[in-house]
Amino acid sequence: MKLLPPLLGLTLLAGGCTVLAPQRAEVDAALPERFALSGSVTSPARWWQSFADPQLDTLVDTALADNPGLQVISARLQAAEALARSTAAGLSPDLSASVTQNRSYGDSPGTQTRSAGLAAAYEVDLWGRIRAGRDAARLQAEATAQELQAARISLSANVAVLWFQIGSTQQRLHRIDEERRVYERVLELVETRFRNGQAPASDVLRQRQLVESTRSLQAATTADLGLRKHALQELLGQPAGTLALAGAQPRLPSALPATGVPAVVVQRRPDVQQAWLQVLAADRTVAAAIASRFPQLSLSGSYGRNDAGPGKLFDQWLGNLIGTFTAPLIDGGARRAEVDRTRAVLEQRLAEYRLAVLAAFREIADALLQDQQLQIRVTSLDAQLRLSDQVVERLERQLRNGGDVYLDLLDAQITNSGLRREVISTRQLLAEQRIGLLRALAGPVPDRAPTPAASTSMDGGNRLDAPTTHSSEMLP
Repeated sequence: MKLLPPLLGLTLLAGGCTVLAPQRAEVDAALPERFALSGSVTSPARWWQSFADPQLDTLVDTALADNPGLQVISARLQAAEALARSTAAGLSPDLSASVTQNRSYGDSPGTQTRSAGLAAAYEVDLWGRIRAGRDAARLQAEATAQELQAARISLSANVAVLWFQIGSTQQRLHRIDEERRVYERVLELVETRFRNGQAPASDVLRQRQLVESTRSLQAATTADLGLRKHALQELLGQPAGTLALAGAQPRLPSALPATGVPAVVVQRRPDVQQAWLQVLAADRTVAAAIASRFPQLSLSGSYGRNDAGPGKLFDQWLGNLIGTFTAPLIDGGARRAEVDRTRAVLEQRLAEYRLAVLAAFREIADALLQDQQLQIRVTSLDAQLRLSDQVVERLERQLRNGGDVYLDLLDAQITNSGLRREVISTRQLLAEQRIGLLRALAGPVPDRAPTPAASTSMDGGNRLDAPTTHSSEMLP
């Protein structure tokens, strides 16, 4: 009972120094009320379904199930959850049982001693150190769960990009083959004019060079196609070269996705959720470090029985209860330094969270801007290609009619081929940009397509936004 006054005084003193943990409303950057651009189409929770490609749906499901990178993070999540349970066990008493039997030899042979007992130990969590450690471990496990969700989004986006890149590369190969046939047709015309004395040998050589250039381009494009297929197979958890992947030409959704309110969209992203959970975990680590500077009260007890053998010359039950009160006196400043270290980590986590919020907003804003500009560029390239087709058609007709326009036709052919490839590449880039936009707007990815009733919830855990109270400062 003599310990109660100092304990009570320390308790009141520590309670008076307690402050609240960081709140999102106090930390978040002041984001605009709306994005500069926005659409009207609501994206599904499984965002890649916006492309209406059943083969892509199957590939993403396979990657989410079999990708080794996801399995690594999943294993780390299981370890973090186990650590959280282990840390929480410190709030419960530790009870152990023991049974021993001894037999003596010598002057009194055959003497046996048996004993059995129970022992218990428990640390009273006076200052919340154990609870703070438990909360930090739990929050860190939740942060790892959000990291897994962010990895699922990244993986699905990489699968979609490679799938459409394979389709676009196949399209480029088909375009190169068509160009070769056109060049060969013109080559036959030039060779005929050369035999008739209507064209110099240099025209034949130039056209043959143009035909040959398609072989080199075809070889490079074929290699590029193989590399993309290998990369996609790796994401699917398969060895390179073991799957037949045809790819698909990107078919963009008809309109931009609805972006919503920036603050809401940004905060539901798993990477931002992860950063905030790490802030809360760091705050609880500070609380644990501060509490470790205060005295600790441990209780231990045992209860056992000794039996001296069949004669029961000694038969007795023994029990004891011990309370140990320890207080740090001199530690060379180690505990204070640990408090300073954990506070610095907390400041680091706060800065990382603000950085994650700003980066997420910029990623969405950039994707919206680039999507708009790429659509303008694709429209312009389509118009240029139509005009270029007309130029090539007219010049080839003039050459057949005896006109001396071969060099103009050669230049027009090269320009036309470059425009066709640029159209394919820009359409692919637009598809990748749309994938990036959908990825930036995505919340947690469900394992399977949600039911209509469940599809309206995409907040990914709004409970994290609720006010929470934590002790992050208890220095007297």
